[in-house]
Amino acid sequence: MAIKKFNRCVNDNMNIEEIALKIEILERQNLSKSAEMTNYTQSALTSKVKKMETEIGQEVFKRTPQGLKITDVGIQYLHFLKLITEEYEEFLQAIGAAQTNTKISFGTSHTTIKIYGASIMNSLQTNNIPLDVDFTVESSTSLNEKVHNAEMDCALTSNPIKHYSDLNYDMIASETFEVISNNTHIINFEERSPVTLLVLSKGCMYSRAMAEWLKKHQVPFTMKEIKSVSSILDFLQIDNSIAVLNTKLIDLYNYTNIHYYDLQQLHNIIETVFIYKKSDSKQSPIYQLKNVIESLLEAPIEQS
Repeated sequence: MAIKKFNRCVNDNMNIEEIALKIEILERQNLSKSAEMTNYTQSALTSKVKKMETEIGQEVFKRTPQGLKITDVGIQYLHFLKLITEEYEEFLQAIGAAQTNTKISFGTSHTTIKIYGASIMNSLQTNNIPLDVDFTVESSTSLNEKVHNAEMDCALTSNPIKHYSDLNYDMIASETFEVISNNTHIINFEERSPVTLLVLSKGCMYSRAMAEWLKKHQVPFTMKEIKSVSSILDFLQIDNSIAVLNTKLIDLYNYTNIHYYDLQQLHNIIETVFIYKKSDSKQSPIYQLKNVIESLLEAPIEQS
């Protein structure tokens, strides 16, 4: 019975993206960290583990007090999945697909990669678009300069303060950001007590906007950069901690126990722009990538 189920899952349910996700889960043996790496929620990955075990008819993990531990069956399954990916790469090499892909150096901000990164890659793969996108994650200011200096092909990020005359800044989406805290630690900013501001990136436009607001209202603060969205939620349980995050990012991670602040004189709308050289032709791979991104943003980003 287990073999029949196993064969059925290979023949009917697998694609290369699902295989890559299963390899990530089995190798890391930590759903929390895998969630951060893949932009899936931890509950979604838990469901995928259960589905994986149902498909092959046996457990791939033992649940221990120290966390997940891969079983012997899980190790065999992992080895099998890696063989599939190796054969797939060999197949691409054989038909020449790997050589025909056009490489693009593509920059995104920390927020943008978490919201749109997986969707962009899935769209390229699903639609067989021959683009090999190499992501670089930095602040909007740094990305802007790198595209201007031809160190990077293009970027998707918050609209930077400085615009270069040789670059296009096409608005892709209008984003909003939120100032939040744990709803058990609501802050009265009028008291001007010191606060800790949690951000994904100190160079982010959201971070700068909130820092300016705190300075203007004479609220002492310390900015703490935390790369993990789930870790920000953990830190919000500490007194006098607030965070500034993109609204879509909060929705994507299904945050609970959150208090939202409506702060006067804080403009919480930021444009997301696609930055590229004006010299790029409309038939270039850069425009191909831009069209993919625009098509994705015509509909809401799917939650994993």
